[in-house]
Amino acid sequence: MYLFIAIIFIAELIIAGNIINGILRAARKIRALNSRVKELKPEIHNAIVQTRECVSCLQTGVNAAITFVKRKHQEVMRRITRTILIYLMLILIKNKYKKLATICQYAVLAKDYWDGLPA
Repeated sequence: MYLFIAIIFIAELIIAGNIINGILRAARKIRALNSRVKELKPEIHNAIVQTRECVSCLQTGVNAAITFVKRKHQEVMRRITRTILIYLMLILIKNKYKKLATICQYAVLAKDYWDGLPA
């Protein structure tokens, strides 16, 4: 019985020794890694600052692009609405006033051509 208890105790001591040895090896590696991180800390800080600036510039660019697209969308919608109204007016006028409708059609075509010219 004492022999069995002694064997279990020795096994526990061996296991505890291996665990302590593993903890000490890990502590040495962590200390080495910590010293390396301390050496690289200024470079890491600069990289983080540059990344933050890059993200800020990217955010500004994306916001500008979104604003541009919204503005162009509104402009296109205004033009489409205006064109639809003009052509509806032409269709309604054409039945009563044929000459006036023809003049308006030519004016609309001239305006469309003028808008299509590069600035």
